[in-house]
Amino acid sequence: MKTVIDIKDDVYNVIKGSALDEEATGKLCKSSKRPANSDKEDIVISVIGNNVSQMQEAFVYVNIYVKDNIRDGEAEINDTRCRELCRLASDLLEVHNGGCFRITLVEQTTPPVNGKDEHFIKNKILYQYCNE
Repeated sequence: MKTVIDIKDDVYNVIKGSALDEEATGKLCKSSKRPANSDKEDIVISVIGNNVSQMQEAFVYVNIYVKDNIRDGEAEINDTRCRELCRLASDLLEVHNGGCFRITLVEQTTPPVNGKDEHFIKNKILYQYCNE
């Protein structure tokens, strides 16, 4: 059985040193929360469910924060930067086999961050591990 911490470690190791990690300007975080007062492109990993059975499945969010563009005093999504980071995340997370586990990208959205001039790329992945 994989614990929530083991799952975060596996996903972290997939991302660490990848093109996505190299391109993002912020920190790669396993702590499920972003560094305080950061305005960088942080990548935050959080596990939202962990079904423990022979075929263990968990849902994991890999969120990437992107500062908005300000035009005429109004914040709007930075389409160019979000598009680039979305593509890198999709290429990396779409399907990845990591020895004993497999991750699959199941959803990718770009909602706004409440109270900040930012959006975040919300990558929901399915993590699967076979307990033998």
